Amino acid sequence: MEDLIVYEKIELHKPYLVMGFYGWPNAGEVATNTLLYLIKNLPAKIYAEINPEDFYILTTSEYARPQGAIEKGMLVAFDPPKSVIYYWKNEKGNDILLLLGREPDIRWKRYADTILDSLSKFGLKKVFTIGGEYALIPHTRDPRISVVVNNEKLKEELKELNIDFADYSGPTCIHTYLLLACKIRGIDCISLWGDAPNYIQMSNPKVSYFMLKTLIRLLGIEVSLEDIKREGENFEQQISKAIAQKPEAQEFLRKLEEAYDESKKANDSDRREIEELIKGVEDFLRQDGQDKIE
Repeated sequence: MEDLIVYEKIELHKPYLVMGFYGWPNAGEVATNTLLYLIKNLPAKIYAEINPEDFYILTTSEYARPQGAIEKGMLVAFDPPKSVIYYWKNEKGNDILLLLGREPDIRWKRYADTILDSLSKFGLKKVFTIGGEYALIPHTRDPRISVVVNNEKLKEELKELNIDFADYSGPTCIHTYLLLACKIRGIDCISLWGDAPNYIQMSNPKVSYFMLKTLIRLLGIEVSLEDIKREGENFEQQISKAIAQKPEAQEFLRKLEEAYDESKKANDSDRREIEELIKGVEDFLRQDGQDKIE
């Protein structure tokens, strides 16, 4: 079976490709919520799907297993991991391709080749990957958006935006391989990352809103963000309300805010102190239960 299953024949004008993945690079569900918002609000249509058979190990964890539903003894749904490609025709500029899927477990090269080789026929102009990472940041502050690029020219283009150029060394994800695969093909690739507070292990629409603000500017498109902006504001209020019920948690948050404001790039000694503060807030939320956040 072909790795790419095409559902509709289309013609596109020098499209931008935006990709977001469920799994490890999706802290705060920033990547998937960003893609889902664009798919719904452009709106985008399904173009193709990657055959999942050779890219996933389905028994590595509960999360990795296909989802099923049984009602009164009858199987009514079976949902294996997917990577679906959507498209949107832009009358004012570059068309948009959107890939939403689960990060592949294996054969990253073949997975990337399947995407880039098949979409290059449209004159693929630029590739964006969207990720979320947990960071030492209070939920009451504007989230940081950081970036990794695959050539120096892109750094010049991004200077005007309020984006941090990332420093990192450690385990990587499919985003890193896609940066490399695009560079080999001479395709510009920008990997955008939103910082989510690591004491809130749940979907974070506030970070997704700031990610979308940056992304739509880079894509040169117009999409109303009022819905997700409102979700983000409500989310922040709910988290603050939960923390306000515990004086010790309020104190942790106050110290975290002070440390963050004093130095957005803490040194090692500051980082150890902040980590202790965050552990306290995280323990509070875990013990008290996030079921209070409605």
